[in-house]
Amino acid sequence: MRLIFVLSLLLFACSEDASNDASNDASSKKSELTKVKTPNKLCVADVEGMVCKMGCVASIKKELRAVNGVFDVQIDFKEDEPLQEVKISYNDQNVNESKIQSTIESINNNQFSISTIRTENLID
Repeated sequence: MRLIFVLSLLLFACSEDASNDASNDASSKKSELTKVKTPNKLCVADVEGMVCKMGCVASIKKELRAVNGVFDVQIDFKEDEPLQEVKISYNDQNVNESKIQSTIESINNNQFSISTIRTENLID
């Protein structure tokens, strides 16, 4: 009789813990989702020093995407143009224009330079 009582006690205790764990997991996932930031700014930079689509574009995209707060990098490389337009969507709570500029200009031993940089709001 005691064995049945102990087993039933354990069974009910475990089921309550499992339901609490499930609700805790759901609430922690919800809080993680609210922490996720979305891009609220678009930075458009005219970059000098890009000579190829494969290496230069890939280097800039790789380095900028590694910066916390940068969401997307778009480069429409035009052959034989001295300036290439680089568009970076980012969240200004994590990164700013000067960090983006310094990141680009530090790539490949300062191969690239920015002649003009503009910022637009993506969210009003």
